[in-house]
Amino acid sequence: MFFAKNKSRFFAAFAALTLAIGISACVKTEFDEPPVGGEPITLTPTKTIAELKALHVTPGGFDKITEDIIIGGEVVMDDQSGNYYKTIVIQDASGGIEVKFNDGFLFQEYPLGRTIYIRCKDLILTDYNNLTQLIGSTVEENGQLSDVGLTEAQARSKVVKGPFSTTPITPRVLTISELGPQHISTFIRINDVQFAKADTAKTFADPVTQFSLNRTVENCSQLQLIVRTSGFADFAGKKTPTGKGYVEGVLNVFGTTYQLALRNENGAVMTDIRCGASTGTETQMDISAVRSIFTGTTTSAPANRKIKGMVISDRLGKNLNNRNLYLQDGTAGIVIRFDAEHFFNLGDEIEVIISDQEISEFNKLLQLNNVPTDNGKVVSTGNTLTPRTATIAEINTNFNAWESTLVKIVGATITGGATLSGNRTVGDGTGTIAMFTQTAATFAGTATPAVPVTLTAIVSDFNAKQIIMRNANDIQQ
Repeated sequence: MFFAKNKSRFFAAFAALTLAIGISACVKTEFDEPPVGGEPITLTPTKTIAELKALHVTPGGFDKITEDIIIGGEVVMDDQSGNYYKTIVIQDASGGIEVKFNDGFLFQEYPLGRTIYIRCKDLILTDYNNLTQLIGSTVEENGQLSDVGLTEAQARSKVVKGPFSTTPITPRVLTISELGPQHISTFIRINDVQFAKADTAKTFADPVTQFSLNRTVENCSQLQLIVRTSGFADFAGKKTPTGKGYVEGVLNVFGTTYQLALRNENGAVMTDIRCGASTGTETQMDISAVRSIFTGTTTSAPANRKIKGMVISDRLGKNLNNRNLYLQDGTAGIVIRFDAEHFFNLGDEIEVIISDQEISEFNKLLQLNNVPTDNGKVVSTGNTLTPRTATIAEINTNFNAWESTLVKIVGATITGGATLSGNRTVGDGTGTIAMFTQTAATFAGTATPAVPVTLTAIVSDFNAKQIIMRNANDIQQ
């Protein structure tokens, strides 16, 4: 039989820790031997941890365990580093679960690698924002129930210390995309990740205010995972690595968001170069070869590669996002979307390291996405690229091959509005194509020519064929 009530939670870690320090001289830090005999003891579990967790049927509430259930598992997280407080995590072959206590210094009794058994009858299953926990009891506060960890008496009668594992649990190696509910409260490792640029060389948490903080790790495809660290952790003031490598710890969940808790400062080892960073030995690719890699779904450029071309867009014309540029070489063109505002100018010849960078489409426009600005290097400046002279019919016919390249249309008429701002239609007698000018462009207020002109523009895409101007000089009477 189970009972369920709403509950409230109060977190007063600072006060609790201060109290614990103040009375540590009087607090017994070694539990009595369990009444069933000497140490270590081996019991036979009657349910797996996963089966026990399945008995928690009241989300946000409390389910009292009325059966004589024994679970067993290895401690895969303790409170020695301070990243967990009055809590351990045990894991068996089926999964893991948090166990909450009233007392701290649990690592002295239940350190990493120790097997423990828990007699679960009369204990309670609950959850904190979808994270299932095993607790000792509840207390009513202001008409609502709050959870209470296992008391010292419950720990003596319910928790049995088993042997240390001769083959300790090793972290299960997963990718960020593979994480699922079955991995919550288990020891995992994520390889080939790095802290996001904004979170590199930052403290894991705030050791001064003792506030917990989230830092983000990501793989080379920008899939992300939160690493959450307590301000009481002994590594809270350590700096996050700046390279690429692995993180390992216990997976948590907060609502629907996965979070990783490191067991100690050795849980983040990142000594390799970051995604896309220069090795100094990159092989140059033609842009056409990069474009051919994309077959309809987001993918990545090969490792140790770079491209070189001329910037054909004009950031000073302000007719495109300040993180974007169009780059063209002798074979094709492509959009480079940097991870921040760039400062490359029209006519710059640049090299861009594209190792492992995302190749994707944005509104059908092919791009190399989230490229670090540091990956671009100016080779020379003040260059000119002769645009391909073409009719609109030819542009429409060769649109995919010519996307993100420069064209010149002779005898172009522009219709659809008094100024160039917004959507306009360009025709030349062979066909028509849309042209778009952002309202922020420096030439947006220029009057639409009343006569045919020679128009230079970039072949682009926004869920339909279009061209875009770079600056006012792209129209010649």
